[in-house]
Amino acid sequence: MSPQKTRIQIENEILGRQEKKYSEEQQANHLMSLLTENYPLLSASVVAMEPEGKGVSVFAQRGLSGDFIKEMYTRKDLPLVAAALKGEIVVSGGEARANTPGFRLEHDCKSLYASPCRLQGETLGVLVADSPKQDFFTPEIRQDFRAYAQISALFLAMRTLRGKISRVPDVDMVTGLFTFKYFHEVLHRELTRGKKFRTPLSLMFLKIRNLREMNEVYGHTSADKALAEVAARIRASLRDVDYVSRSGGNIYVVMPGTTKVNAGATARKIADSMSAAPVAQGKIRLTLAIGVATYPKDGDTERVIIPVVESMVHESMRKGGNAVSVYKD
Repeated sequence: MSPQKTRIQIENEILGRQEKKYSEEQQANHLMSLLTENYPLLSASVVAMEPEGKGVSVFAQRGLSGDFIKEMYTRKDLPLVAAALKGEIVVSGGEARANTPGFRLEHDCKSLYASPCRLQGETLGVLVADSPKQDFFTPEIRQDFRAYAQISALFLAMRTLRGKISRVPDVDMVTGLFTFKYFHEVLHRELTRGKKFRTPLSLMFLKIRNLREMNEVYGHTSADKALAEVAARIRASLRDVDYVSRSGGNIYVVMPGTTKVNAGATARKIADSMSAAPVAQGKIRLTLAIGVATYPKDGDTERVIIPVVESMVHESMRKGGNAVSVYKD
């Protein structure tokens, strides 16, 4: 089979797997398997550049031993990788650097190829392959392996993007606050931290009253604008370390390291700001019913403390206007 047909076959094999549930690492390792099966190679690997200058890691490989991979992680410099990050390199057996340990991988090879894995100008890693055949990496073969390096770059980029997405919280598009899903993630994390370091944690729930009426009378645009203004008022009264989430007409605040006294004072500040400068459209005026409770005095688990805060919101709704209710205040 000609090199061109081999490359087309490999590319089609990889593309045909995209609809299936394989991780980026599984796909990259499958690509390395195809390379070692279809070319006379001792090994094929993708070395990834870790973020924030944390060195390199073996993203995918075939033909390298576990001991060699561990040794790679402990090395402070890899001349082969450093050179390949700048551009494509080919090392033949007759060259002086072919006898330098830093310019080969695990095997004593006759020829070696390395190419940067680049995407939109960013170098994400290096594809390395070595062969027992002298001068194996001809211009035609090198063209194929540049294509494999580009495919590897896509897998590296997908892995990086997936990692970033998993760390980025969901944000509500109307208010810029976090979503209700993120509220539960934060609450669980901060309760765990509070138990570990024995620090208080306060919860503040706020129900925006008359929002539905404003939406029905004046439409989504006006109601969304008013909602965004209320959210901005609330956010302005909180600390940078407080977490604010929204679901419909309800806003949920997690306040790490905050006592009940301080949380209550913040809630009253928010209520006073709404009374002093009402957010309104025509005759419809938005008000806040606010409830506050604190870990661990009012509950030491989510299952206990959330109903307590919600009961305080209902108490504030009975009071009417911009009201605050603090549990056992």
